[in-house]
Amino acid sequence: MKLFKRFHIASNAIALVLLTVFLVWTVCTLPGLPKKFGMHYGMDGNFDIYSENKIMAFYPFFAGYGLFVIFSLLSFAASKIKKVGGKHKENETEGIRILIRSLCDMLKLCWAVFWSFWSFHIIHQSRWHFIINRNFTIVLAIALPLYATIAANDIRKRKLRKQERS
Repeated sequence: MKLFKRFHIASNAIALVLLTVFLVWTVCTLPGLPKKFGMHYGMDGNFDIYSENKIMAFYPFFAGYGLFVIFSLLSFAASKIKKVGGKHKENETEGIRILIRSLCDMLKLCWAVFWSFWSFHIIHQSRWHFIINRNFTIVLAIALPLYATIAANDIRKRKLRKQERS
């Protein structure tokens, strides 16, 4: 449980700090953006949508903070689940709740990194390198199951300690 709480606090803090730092950076560099600036990328990695409205420079933050709130609400809802299914006991559903909350934390962190990269490229009006997309997909494909395994192992150890006490 300590591992989960530490990861929960750290992932939320890192995601919020990352998004906030890039938000402040965007606000500071907003006057330096060209009158018509790129804000969305096509399949070739170049801008395909341009805007003259400076508010659209904050598009990555609308998405980033929005996903943060959605995954936080999902995590909160998962913490309040009493029973996941009819056949599961209360101590078994605790592991499922922690797993769901852990995955929500991991997704908050991954999406915060993604939208921070996006805002970086909008600030600098630079080409989007699709290696970032591939790496992002690889991180999700490897990190989510890995973290689920770590969380499940923590739950298993806690159950063993509980059984040893009895």
